[in-house]
Amino acid sequence: MANRVTLEQIAEACGVTKGLVSRALAGKYNVGDEKRNIIMQKAVELGYDFEKLRTKSKKKNSVVIVVSSSILLKEDYWQPIIKNMYATMNRSSVKMNYFVFDNDNIDIDSVKELKDNPCLAFVVLHRNPDVVFKELVKFKKPIIEFDPKFMHATGSTQIKYSNYTSIYDATQKLIDYGHKNICFYGSDMHAMSFRERHEGFLACIDTNKKNANGYSVIFDNTNQQYGDEQMLEAMLTSHKEITAIVCANDICALDAYNVIAKMGKRIPEDYSIIGFDNIQKGKEANPPLSTFNVPREQIGDEIGLYINRLIQNDRPQYSEFIIRCDFIERESIRKIKED
Repeated sequence: MANRVTLEQIAEACGVTKGLVSRALAGKYNVGDEKRNIIMQKAVELGYDFEKLRTKSKKKNSVVIVVSSSILLKEDYWQPIIKNMYATMNRSSVKMNYFVFDNDNIDIDSVKELKDNPCLAFVVLHRNPDVVFKELVKFKKPIIEFDPKFMHATGSTQIKYSNYTSIYDATQKLIDYGHKNICFYGSDMHAMSFRERHEGFLACIDTNKKNANGYSVIFDNTNQQYGDEQMLEAMLTSHKEITAIVCANDICALDAYNVIAKMGKRIPEDYSIIGFDNIQKGKEANPPLSTFNVPREQIGDEIGLYINRLIQNDRPQYSEFIIRCDFIERESIRKIKED
């Protein structure tokens, strides 16, 4: 049996103190985001046993963050959410513990052990495999799912982005800018958010069917590649009338940038492009990508506030609430007609 990875080993690998590693892994907010990301990633890479975190606290005023190890490896996306969630709950003396699972090899017995955890609620970050969710429902405690990857029939409060309305609005903006042939680029099977964005696109095209035509390139994202350059190029080559592409997220949009460059075309002169997420690479793209900003700090606050209401026995009566994502217009889109 392999030796367990210790806090000391993680600290040595990161060049920090054991105390800093302990605070970072426990979700304490008095650790810098960049340093926390480095520590979290190194802990996952070394194979740290997060079981130590999930059993440490037995206080009733606590929540369990249910998260896959792959989520913790994402540098700048999840830590602002976790940090603000911790800070908001901390004001009501609510503690935060982790249950970390390997999405490719889920230990169902360890999930079942959560039944004896005296926590107030479970918070599931994005990846919500059916086998895990079904066990959590059995415990009859509140479940908060943030940006859920899969749809479940019932049993949770869902906190989501304005996926449908944002992409509806993006498509409408392109139509208002004179684009009559617009393509959606994404994957319906990847996650609920992608499907909702595609539905928003289709609804807008249907509303404007007298003035606009819609096309869809829907790729298989099983391997998390976020694109299929051959499919997109084939669509653009066979439908030269397309002048704009609405993408399921910024990674898909940057993939579209590559396709357009290989075709010898330009953005926005030949194609206008819109993404979703406002990632750093999109800001640095040439030209900078128009997109929707995801307010990660606000999301963390909303989850924390929801938990605080549970303590006050004031559980909200809704099963879903939507976080608005504001549009950021940059140089990747253009008008093709005058107002």
